[in-house]
Amino acid sequence: MTEDFALADLPGSGADRPPGERGSLRLADAAVARILEGAALACEGTATTKRPKAKATVKHGRIWARLDVGVAWPGPVSATARDLTARVRAEATRITGYDVVALDVGVHLVDAPEQTRRVR
Repeated sequence: MTEDFALADLPGSGADRPPGERGSLRLADAAVARILEGAALACEGTATTKRPKAKATVKHGRIWARLDVGVAWPGPVSATARDLTARVRAEATRITGYDVVALDVGVHLVDAPEQTRRVR
C-alpha cells in the first residue's frame, strides 16, 4: 500500500523549515512590467486601441518603473491619470509584495472610437 505524498513532504525540502529560512523569490523586471501593464489595462478610461507599455527595474524588493498609457479623448484625462497611477501602484504592490518607489506615467491621448448604431 502506497501513500500519496508530495516532494515538499520530504525532510530537508523546505517544508520542515520556517518560511523565513526557506529562501526568496525574485521577480524579473519583465514580469513586473507585465503586471504594471495589466493593471493599467484594467483601469477605466484607458484606450483599448493602444496597449500600455511599461519598463521596470527591481532591486532589493523595490520597483522603479515607467508606464506609457493611451487615454481616451475626449475625457477626464487628469482624473484618469491620477486614478490610474494609484490603482497601478496598489495592484503592483498587492501582486508582487514589492514597494513601488517610483512610477512615472506618460499619458498619450487617443481618440475614442465613435459608437456606431445599427438601424434595423
